[in-house]
Amino acid sequence: MNAVFNVNRWLLYIGKHWNENKRKYGLSLAAIGGLLVLWFSFLMLVNKTHPLNEEIQAITYYVGLYLTGTLYASLIFSELAEGPKAIHFLLTPASTLEKLLSALLYGVLLFFVCYTIVFYAVDVIMVKVANGFVGASMERAHLPFRPTEVANVFAARNGNPVIFYVLLLYFAVQSIFLLGSAYFAKFHFIKTLVAGLVVFLVLVFFVHKVLGSFMPNGTFFEPFTIYRVFDPAHGELMIQLPEWISSIMLFLMKYALAPSLWVVAYFRLKEKEV
Repeated sequence: MNAVFNVNRWLLYIGKHWNENKRKYGLSLAAIGGLLVLWFSFLMLVNKTHPLNEEIQAITYYVGLYLTGTLYASLIFSELAEGPKAIHFLLTPASTLEKLLSALLYGVLLFFVCYTIVFYAVDVIMVKVANGFVGASMERAHLPFRPTEVANVFAARNGNPVIFYVLLLYFAVQSIFLLGSAYFAKFHFIKTLVAGLVVFLVLVFFVHKVLGSFMPNGTFFEPFTIYRVFDPAHGELMIQLPEWISSIMLFLMKYALAPSLWVVAYFRLKEKEV
């Protein structure tokens, strides 16, 4: 039997994990649904005309996704902080890769799918309720009323693919918190948040203060691909990397960050001791 990955053993581990945590997962999704109901109800109380427009629905979806997704990711390996649970986790007859893939399945993929389902289950109902209340109020006031539509939170706005990058950033940020849950022994969410902010500020300082001191007078015209130089003698000059290098760099920036953090989490789990 393969000591690194075996499909049958992984499926058994997935089933074991589900049997041990299904109640917790169900209650978590119910709590998310309840919070969404409370938030939408609050919006209907403070805004009597357009409480749940499409923009508000999309903002609610992504703010809730970031908050709950990062919090959930920071708890994926929380059992490693408790002695008996940590021993049980480490002695479970499954490889480190299988345990990590199980965490990614439940904490990344299924969480994203289930959160989206819960959001739309609540959103559809609350939009209908809001349309009913607002429509009745407008009818009494003899004013025209246009019902609010259920928003497609994945649709590009005016051809701008910002939603795509928001989703990519979400999976990268969630992966940071997943790594933090495996790295830190206690207070995973707070420690990961503080560490992430410190690393981000160091990178910003390094790019703007250190690297910027070596660069000629100018700005990046496109991220890391074109640099615009302001030369008094020759006017504005464009310095561009070869297309193939730019394509590789942009691809890695978009898609490689989250998998890279998963790899780091794998090696952290592999060396984990109680």
